[in-house]
Amino acid sequence: MITRGKLAYKRDLYRYLAATYLRFLTTGKCLDYPFVLHIQTQSFCNGQCSTCPYPVVSKNLEQGTMEWQLFDKLANESVPASLLTRVRFELQNEPLLDSRIFNWIKHFKSLNPKKRCLLVTNGELLDKYSLQEIIQANLHHLYISLNAYSKQMYERINSGINHTKVIENVHTLISSKDIRPIVVPSFVFTEQNALEVYEAVDYWEKQGLNTRVLDIDNRGGSLANYGWLKPKIKYQDNDILSSAWQRLIHVAGSIVGCRMPFYQMGVLFNGDVIICSRDWRRATIVGNLKNSTLRQIWNSEKMNEIRRLIWKKQYNRIAACEGCSYIE
Repeated sequence: MITRGKLAYKRDLYRYLAATYLRFLTTGKCLDYPFVLHIQTQSFCNGQCSTCPYPVVSKNLEQGTMEWQLFDKLANESVPASLLTRVRFELQNEPLLDSRIFNWIKHFKSLNPKKRCLLVTNGELLDKYSLQEIIQANLHHLYISLNAYSKQMYERINSGINHTKVIENVHTLISSKDIRPIVVPSFVFTEQNALEVYEAVDYWEKQGLNTRVLDIDNRGGSLANYGWLKPKIKYQDNDILSSAWQRLIHVAGSIVGCRMPFYQMGVLFNGDVIICSRDWRRATIVGNLKNSTLRQIWNSEKMNEIRRLIWKKQYNRIAACEGCSYIE
């Protein structure tokens, strides 16, 4: 279902990309700040989902928790960044494992009241927080990754997560008139759940909620079972505007290459900055916020050299892009 919010996002992103591509072509640099910022306040997850590389990659990478000083620095540096309009509190993790998360979002919003803050969760730990805590965080969207309709399919995809508890948590949230408008059930479309996604979307939209459906990708080449999960056909939402947007993105991608490093930035728990949220291997680190600013890293020579390679479709020269299905 296309909504005013989705239309506004697509419109704003299109304008941002048009402006940043123009500046990149003329000066070799992008606009001063990203359009979307992903923040990982801690790197752990409580799930073993088949659609996610976490169970494998987490065993080989450093894990940890962000320090307050780093988060506060990031929040303060975001204040003058009017181009940065959306901040996503989720990056290759389960954000609700961080007991500080809603207080930290509240702090971020106190400094940046105009920023649209989003949180993505599997929903199992929502009952650890009061409705008042969630309300006071002043989130714009709270995405809950469901990925199925039936308990059987849910547990097949979202291994390790209690389906009954998640659904109860969702219904508790939408019982609040203050939280209900921000709750968005989310689904990754795979070969296994293809039919159920339509059923689930219909169910939740009849509850008065907006929904989101994402096509599965191989997370920068890190998802070993991608071939098994990849659906034979793409999700069809029967929305003319949404279909038009997808065609536009496809055409743009064939001309200028992957758009991700041109509009979004990801900050890991230790301050490292990755060029794309799909870089689960952390193969391409472009800087660290402990010794640089958000603005400096975003338009650093290293970052812009990667963009030049993307423009030339030389993905084989970028470690994070090797094997990524998103650029197919």
